[in-house]
Amino acid sequence: MGTARRRVALVVALCWCAVVSVVSGSRASFAGLSRRGGGAVLGGGYKGYCGTTEGQPVPPLNLAPNATTKLVALVTRHGDRVPLHTTCWPGYDSVWNCSLTKISDPDMTTGGNEPSLARAYRENYMYDRNELLGNCEKAALTDIGNTQCTQLGQAMRSYFVDTIKFLPDSLHDGDVFVRFDGDSRTKQSAMAFCDGLYPPSASGGDTTSVIDMFTMDYEKDDMFPNSDLCSCVTKYGDAVKTTPEWINYDNTVVDPIEQQFIEIFGASADINGITFWYWFYLQSCKHYCSDCGHSMQCHDMPLPAGLTEELLIQVFDAVMWQTAATYSYPDPQSYGRIAMGLLLGDIMDQMLDAVDGAPQPKISLFSAHDSSVMVVLSMLGIWDELWPSYASYIMFELYTVQGKDFIRVVYNGKQLPIPGCLDVPEWQSCSFESFYGLAKQLIPTVDQCSYDCPLPQGKPTHK
Repeated sequence: MGTARRRVALVVALCWCAVVSVVSGSRASFAGLSRRGGGAVLGGGYKGYCGTTEGQPVPPLNLAPNATTKLVALVTRHGDRVPLHTTCWPGYDSVWNCSLTKISDPDMTTGGNEPSLARAYRENYMYDRNELLGNCEKAALTDIGNTQCTQLGQAMRSYFVDTIKFLPDSLHDGDVFVRFDGDSRTKQSAMAFCDGLYPPSASGGDTTSVIDMFTMDYEKDDMFPNSDLCSCVTKYGDAVKTTPEWINYDNTVVDPIEQQFIEIFGASADINGITFWYWFYLQSCKHYCSDCGHSMQCHDMPLPAGLTEELLIQVFDAVMWQTAATYSYPDPQSYGRIAMGLLLGDIMDQMLDAVDGAPQPKISLFSAHDSSVMVVLSMLGIWDELWPSYASYIMFELYTVQGKDFIRVVYNGKQLPIPGCLDVPEWQSCSFESFYGLAKQLIPTVDQCSYDCPLPQGKPTHK
């Protein structure tokens, strides 16, 4: 049942020292780890969103006796970043300065080691020539995010190398498969993860260790809810906004928040040429204010006058409600099928090959986004409807006991039983056959992606 795939290699040698300085008005501070006492839970009231630099959770020991791991697939959220949106609110003037450099070397080979680089090219963003004030690419990974993802790699090394001896102590060509979606923050997060899983050699030898990383054009990528790939994503996203529940929530919760922003910023509902509704809510469920506010809170930046933390929490709660409503419309499985089912199919292809004995990487990293993590959890029936923190991960582990294959799912260090797929309750695991049967129902056909996405008649959505 082997699966042939055409893959284009991206070979990058990376050297970064990611320190982000933030200026708001005349007040400047550094968002580096040194100002946080060597590692702390970040962001005050938003600590669940901001994540931590105290180390990422190690997967728990397998409850199955004498389990032998065959393959591991990780779907992760990138680490801490600067704001994704630049139209945060009227008068937004925060300056984000990044000293993160990427050094690359054009190369036509793949895998293995390379001779020491004779020349490399460093990429820099020019100061005040970007959408954010300062020299940061919007949504760029920060030093905190780099640390979080390195620590995630270290957590996986602790379990798979040091504890169960599934992975070798040093990097072997072909053991690790890395994929990112083309965004710099997911690419940088993947690199940081690999540096934690297999720290680069400090011996100063005459070769450079190379890890191939794979990506693809945005229009074809299945690592996030992609309407270019499955147009039903747009159809469901538009339809949920017409439901009575959504309209009622808009009238009773969103409108009062809008009025508070109008009072604070002295602006009409048409703010910066963008109607408040679209300023408040995007298809990807990222609210400009919520995103900017959380980025500032994660870096201990002061909010503008009038925008209190209490109001920001109200905004985030509204975004959280809308996100959960979208991801469960018309039901979690139908939305998940067209939003993230193709990625689940990619993971199952690898597992089927591993079950059949075909060569496969031992561990696959899919470096993605919060939406990716939330929808996968939702369609499996195990999402707690809380926003995944930076560097969150879902781990699918294929293992065997006495010749029979099983799958367990771990989310941020906690093993989660899959509803309707619990063949061995004491192991909190599914047989491979049961999980594959469930997965086949969640992997869309071409028609289901773009044509066969019927809307429910009178069916309530998220409560």
